[in-house]
Amino acid sequence: MTTELPSAELRERVLAAAQSHPAPTRAAGRKRNTVVIALGFALPVAISAWAGGPGTRLPIGYTVLLGASWLLVSLVATWEAVGRGGSMLGRPAVVRAVVAGVTPVALLVTASVAALLWPATLAIPAGLEEHVVCVVFTILFALGPLVAFVVVRRQSDPVAPTLTGAALGAASGAWGALAIELHCAHASAFHIVVGHVLPVVFLTAVGALVGSRVIGMRARTDLL
Repeated sequence: MTTELPSAELRERVLAAAQSHPAPTRAAGRKRNTVVIALGFALPVAISAWAGGPGTRLPIGYTVLLGASWLLVSLVATWEAVGRGGSMLGRPAVVRAVVAGVTPVALLVTASVAALLWPATLAIPAGLEEHVVCVVFTILFALGPLVAFVVVRRQSDPVAPTLTGAALGAASGAWGALAIELHCAHASAFHIVVGHVLPVVFLTAVGALVGSRVIGMRARTDLL
């Protein structure tokens, strides 16, 4: 059995196309990603400024504890979802699955701990309008980071892009939840679940949908 080799013309075209699209250096890639992520986080900062900046009537100890806890969740989720862990394909699939599934749970658990330490916060009522406002603003706060994360990981995963997208959605949702927590004056269990955590679940699903279409590695037809 013989294997047909590509023609000389095809080989020349592939080499010429490869030379015309040189791969960026690692330093250039890191610089580009840093700029993209900084621009992504500029959006929630601008929204926060437009809304009057962080401020809440909740106990300062509650706000500090929950804010620090959700900051830690956001940082870990982002590190695991966006970072590649020394592999061009990114973290192992199980890590991305954990980020997608555990991030909303971690937010809820830490909020429950804070509520147990400050039980009076559970009695602060919130109506339908407050629930809707927090849902909307959690998503708005998360939008910039989500777009930035997707741009950084665009066309980088040939194996499980949907799972990568879900992890990116969960990480961006954690940042949105943190941002709205610094503005919200309501802390009842129902409000935390509906207004702050469920949007993270929604963003995880959005990330999975976007990932299947944007993060998957595509074959380049211009080399043929």
